[in-house]
Amino acid sequence: MIHSTLTSGQKNLCEYGGVIGILLSLTCLIQHLILAIPSAVTNPMIPAYVFAVVSFLLLSLQKQIASILLIISFVFMFIINAVWAMYFSFSLAVLLLLVYHLVAIIILFVEKIPMKLKLKAAAEKAEKDNWADKI
Repeated sequence: MIHSTLTSGQKNLCEYGGVIGILLSLTCLIQHLILAIPSAVTNPMIPAYVFAVVSFLLLSLQKQIASILLIISFVFMFIINAVWAMYFSFSLAVLLLLVYHLVAIIILFVEKIPMKLKLKAAAEKAEKDNWADKI
């Protein structure tokens, strides 16, 4: 059995933090699809919301790549907020998603979760390699 390097609090942080991020990202996506007028400015925002959903999904599944994808997703959300500001528009949900990205990234790195997820992935790979010839 794989010995997880994450404490139960860190697991909960990943799982619940990821689920809340998914729900907030889906809220922004649905709001965008319902309220935004389709144009060359607003249409490229849709994949960024989907990317945010995937990033938070991978965080909730405790995947090693999640922290990198969250940083990239944060940059996308920053750009989206800048575009909305340039066109004198405002969405509280999109602003909250940006702030949530920032808080999630800070908490992940303060708790050293990316390093522990890397160790967990290495342990899973080692165990898989160990059992590969025995089954």
